Amino acid sequence: MNFCSTFRLKGAVMKKWSISGVKIQTPDNVIKKGNIVINGSAIESVSARGAETPLSVEPGETVVVPGLINAHDHLLGTYYPKIGNPPYINWLPWDNDLKSSPLYEERQHIENRDLYMLGAYRNLVSGVTTVSDHIPHFVAEPHYDYLPTKVIRDYALAHSVTSFALAWGDGIPVEYKKAEEGDIPFVTHIAEGFDEETVRDVDTIIRLGGLGPYSLFIHCIAFSEKDMKKVKDAGASCVWCGDSNMFMYNETADVRMMLQSGINMSIGTDSSATGGLNLLYEMKFDKALYRDIYGEELDDELILKMVTENPARGLHQDDIGMIKQGYTADLALFRDTGGTPAESVLAADLKDLRLLVIDGRPVYGDSEFSDLFNSLKVEYQEVVLDGTDKLIIGDVTGMMQRISRAVGFKKEFPFLPVDFDF
Repeated sequence: MNFCSTFRLKGAVMKKWSISGVKIQTPDNVIKKGNIVINGSAIESVSARGAETPLSVEPGETVVVPGLINAHDHLLGTYYPKIGNPPYINWLPWDNDLKSSPLYEERQHIENRDLYMLGAYRNLVSGVTTVSDHIPHFVAEPHYDYLPTKVIRDYALAHSVTSFALAWGDGIPVEYKKAEEGDIPFVTHIAEGFDEETVRDVDTIIRLGGLGPYSLFIHCIAFSEKDMKKVKDAGASCVWCGDSNMFMYNETADVRMMLQSGINMSIGTDSSATGGLNLLYEMKFDKALYRDIYGEELDDELILKMVTENPARGLHQDDIGMIKQGYTADLALFRDTGGTPAESVLAADLKDLRLLVIDGRPVYGDSEFSDLFNSLKVEYQEVVLDGTDKLIIGDVTGMMQRISRAVGFKKEFPFLPVDFDF
């Protein structure tokens, strides 16, 4: 298989460029030898015809899919290894274990800026271009502008539904009204546990006016069939965090029934303190978990939609999640292992992400794409990640050094396996 890249440069630096001769996953079909023209931050065209642009890259045996969307994370909570002594009845005893753990004390030595950066890079190197970071705005907003990946900024929220929920937002009735008025998602954990109050979360949120087409519900472990019908009828969306659920509760949502009921389902990692290493890992984990629970396969194409089209819909983002003319040029290029693009993505490890494009600009990729970065005047750092020479925006090694100095030893993370001196 030939993975070399060929660049054709014409004239000075341009905002218009193209990716040619690649296998493209569009909303309707797969183009086997397609071309994508990028103009500024948008996709200008997608076709099987040749593209004449001032700058063109031909990456060889490569699949192109929409930039992945992590539908649920807590960037500030990024750390490793997982924290806790499961299983739990709900999130509260886990939170108590978290706050009393040596790992939490260790993490507290690290500045929030670097924890946010760590969480963003954890997503970036796994092909994620947009993250839904579930946390109060006053905590998160100071950090979003310098992150290497995009984060959903406009959302209403509650921590959860029960009486012992953390005091995030202005209360469910007020927050859902914000979502309706602003055409933004209302995000909350729901039915995350098995105590008497948590299993009634759906009825509670209906009473509080928080169920509707703007609702994005996380975990949903205790949903009954009647709960699912109410959620589907209201047009709400749900997020599955299989690894986190199994770690904390040794149980997960009835995803097959939720899919069969027609609920718009997405996949999220949750924070690395409880969840999967990254979104690529989470997709594999959830596929295997589905097989273990139901004795049947969850289709790769559906899993890909659960990290692209479906979360875009659930997050009320109408210009991402698909490779389509006029949409934002958020693109992930993976090594083609044969078969469909979805099969290549599900088979991918970190080293198999060849190039990541956000808002029409390369932000991460193999070292052979240096001409592309240079021609578009994108500053980058050369790193070795997962044993592969990569280019990445920002200063990843500097961040890793600061984290290590803060905790007093060389701290390494399997979700960001980058070489650095300490």
